[in-house]
Amino acid sequence: MPPRTAAKRAQPEGADRATPAGYSGDAVRGRRADFVRPKTAQQAVAEALRHDITTGKLAPGSWIVQEAVAEQFGMSRIPIREALKTLEAEEYITYVPHSGYRVTKLSLDDLLEVFKLRAILEEALIRDAMPGVTDDIVDEMRSCNAQMDAALADGDPITVGVLNRQFHFLTFHASGLARTKRIVTQLWNTADAYRPLYSPLLDMPKVCKEHEAMIDAVADRDVERLVRLNHEHRAHALGPIHQIFDAESDASA
Repeated sequence: MPPRTAAKRAQPEGADRATPAGYSGDAVRGRRADFVRPKTAQQAVAEALRHDITTGKLAPGSWIVQEAVAEQFGMSRIPIREALKTLEAEEYITYVPHSGYRVTKLSLDDLLEVFKLRAILEEALIRDAMPGVTDDIVDEMRSCNAQMDAALADGDPITVGVLNRQFHFLTFHASGLARTKRIVTQLWNTADAYRPLYSPLLDMPKVCKEHEAMIDAVADRDVERLVRLNHEHRAHALGPIHQIFDAESDASA
């Protein structure tokens, strides 16, 4: 005969199964709103290195040695290697065969090409986005620019850079051209290591004023005015870019 087993106690229909002390059945079944999944080691390293590149701690052309990074973060080389592959795909860094990874280094012509491509693609995105612009997007742009103004007053260039990027991406947030958005994101990433070098040469209060004019164009749903202002705004960075390359050329002469 098979061994006798204890009979399961029948539960009334609709009764909850046993739940841990202090939790209701709903809390167990539902997803906790206050739970944030922790970053993987790969994500944490990629985020830290991305921050170092965009803030100027790792300058263009800087070598990234996997062993040194692994020691710095106290982890094995596997998540380091995966993080570097992520940053390479995002175009923050470049792999050099037989040498390793380095922060993407561009010539003056390379950087000017990035800006020319941005001009073409961002215009296409802005034109595609304008019919879908909402008052919420306009409000978000105003908030972003106000925060940027406050960060300028606080002398916080890192936050200024982050908010500046957010602002510009809001100008074409409503666009459905996903592939074009990805390309534009990569173009911004490629040039990010140079932003800490040329942004101190920009008239940042003027930058925020130009943002206000762009917000007004979006609020009026005036796509031609926004395209024109965006081109003029981007062109103001070209002078400082030439300056940093001229200074580098003079230093190596």
